[in-house]
Amino acid sequence: MAKWAHTANGKLKALLQFHPISRLGEETLYYNNKEKATIFAKHFFPLLVEVDFSNIPGFIYPKLQTTKTEVKEEDIITVLKGLAPDKALSPKKITNQFLKTCGERLAPILAKLFSNCIAI
Repeated sequence: MAKWAHTANGKLKALLQFHPISRLGEETLYYNNKEKATIFAKHFFPLLVEVDFSNIPGFIYPKLQTTKTEVKEEDIITVLKGLAPDKALSPKKITNQFLKTCGERLAPILAKLFSNCIAI
């Protein structure tokens, strides 16, 4: 706290406050901290306005991106075969070498699991 805000014995003279403020275009002064906070918030963080791009020549809306609804076993196998074999263990102590070696057996289970996760 500022030195001038304290008395000689170190106690606060009064609570520190902003000076009274008014809204733009108004003459009424507001002394209440809650009202002043509302005025500052509206001034510095105005509501967002949706923009209409339809009048910009040549503007093309991007297509909505969708995710796959199903993960294929072939995709799982491809990813597992591409793993670097000498990486550190996962938190569950599963090595990449194990995943590469057992990838074809794990692929149907992992594909079903991942597909179900996406569907949620």
